[in-house]
Amino acid sequence: MLQLLVPTDFSDNSYNALFYAAHLLEDEECTFHVLNVYADGGQVAKDESKEGLDSIVHRLVRDVGKNQRHTFKKTGLHSNLIDGVAQYAKENNFDLMVIGNKGHDEMKDILFGNNAMQLVREITCCPILIVPLEIDFKKVSKMAFISNYANPITSKNVEALKFITGVAKCELVPMTIEEGKEDNTASKNKADFFTAFSNGMSKEIEMPVLQNKAKTILEFVDLWSIDMLCMVYYPHHFFLEFIGKGIIKELNVKLDLPFLILPQAKN
Repeated sequence: MLQLLVPTDFSDNSYNALFYAAHLLEDEECTFHVLNVYADGGQVAKDESKEGLDSIVHRLVRDVGKNQRHTFKKTGLHSNLIDGVAQYAKENNFDLMVIGNKGHDEMKDILFGNNAMQLVREITCCPILIVPLEIDFKKVSKMAFISNYANPITSKNVEALKFITGVAKCELVPMTIEEGKEDNTASKNKADFFTAFSNGMSKEIEMPVLQNKAKTILEFVDLWSIDMLCMVYYPHHFFLEFIGKGIIKELNVKLDLPFLILPQAKN
């Protein structure tokens, strides 16, 4: 049975992530660990957390119907948001974490927004699916996987990709950014990945760099009608140019499709 971690602050933003995951995995046996982290250690905060958890699960069942394949474990935790979620993730064996990303007009301090990127940096034990607020669930037909193959794609991440594309019954679209160079290491890493993922993958798309890499990715995702974007998180990698300094705002505002982030995992 799949184990999913879905942090919530009871906003529509975080509810939409839970809603999306329930639809995406409607045919899978899953336990949804719905986690609320609260800063106030008093009894009132504890009671409000429990009430909120009961309410959000009830709302989901009301909206999508009772799914006999899905069970829910509701947990309230007194802690700092980032530390609490990260520690809970490390103490349990999750297959996937699903979080919401703030909508265009959300307040800056709402979950998750910039907190989503902090969680990406802190949690390396499982893939993270970031779901924008202002989207409805629709079938995923094409998932873009973007890499420059400077590092090998681990077998664990290959299996994660195969699982998600299998669940979604979608095509994997490999994309690379033309940087005018590809050394032997990158060539070998790419060849190994293509061999490991030989079935269900389309022809590679090479993207020319436009004004910047983030703009290039966003434009090609739209051009090729991509339904989900996937990248591996490597510290000090060009990934950071996409979500890092100054670019996070562009991501939050313009990226209106789910974003699957694979950890820098060991084989």
